[in-house]
Order: sequence, then structure tokens, then C-alpha cells
Amino acid sequence: MLKQIDFRWRYQPCKLMDIKLMSYIQSNLIQSKTEIILVAVRSFWLTHAIAIDSEDKKDVQSIARSCIQTLKIQAREIGELAGLEESSWAFPTQYPVNNKSLEKVSESSVNNPYDDTGLSNFF
Repeated sequence: MLKQIDFRWRYQPCKLMDIKLMSYIQSNLIQSKTEIILVAVRSFWLTHAIAIDSEDKKDVQSIARSCIQTLKIQAREIGELAGLEESSWAFPTQYPVNNKSLEKVSESSVNNPYDDTGLSNFF
């Protein structure tokens, strides 16, 4: 059993888009800041965290399916909010998963930490 950990994150955004994002999250009256951030982080990073430690392929696959479903819902909501045609952002319905692809994801996340600076071109 894992013990509870204390995770603190302080961020003072400088970029206008990040300021808008953090202001939106901070002022949201429907969901807490923690829940908004956790849904976004879990939907992508949870499978990475589980795949590294799990010997149970079915457990990893179950979590991956759940995360993919959440990402699909998020993509649909983003598309609708922006008024995009579904054909411009729709994803294939099947994702082949095998041990080698999970190993690559695990290895990649350790050797090449995620860097969002590539998004700076869009903001």
C-alpha cells in the first residue's frame, strides 16, 4: 500500500495564454482547482505512471482504455467549444497496444521528459 504524499506546485505564469489558463482554473466555480488539474494530468500521465511499476498487463490496459476515453471526451469538448468540424480532429477508434509499445512509452518518458516548450509557437 502506498502512503499519502505531499505534492506542492507553485506557478507564476508569464505568458498571456498561461495567465488566462490559470485565471480560468482559479476562478472556476463548478470544480476545484485540484480536480481540474488532476483530470487533465491523469488523462495523459496516469498510464505512464502505472506502466512503469505494473507487472499486470491487463491493469495497464484497463487504465489506458479509461485514459483514452477521457482524452476522447476532452477532444470532443474542445472541438465543440471551438466550433470545429469533427473530421478535423477525430481519432481512429482502435489503438494497437502491445508490450513493445508500452516499453517504448515507459523508456521514452524516463529518457525524454515531456517538454511543452514546443507549444510556445502556438501562443
